[in-house]
Amino acid sequence: MPATSLSVVPAEQGWALEIDGTSEPRQVFPTLEAAISAGWARARLENIELHIQPLAGGVRLRAESTNPADFIG
Repeated sequence: MPATSLSVVPAEQGWALEIDGTSEPRQVFPTLEAAISAGWARARLENIELHIQPLAGGVRLRAESTNPADFIG
């Protein structure tokens, strides 16, 4: 069954990419940037939405960028 959406969420160790609509296990990444990069790549490939759980501390993201300089804290 194809994924319906992807979600980047905090994990116990780093960040996770949850694949909604499938039985696939979530993928865990050491950094937020890595999880978002993987999420955007898959979202583009499968033409599905990527959701990023609200971040604490006023962190904002610029749309569709995997450049670490675009992550504002």
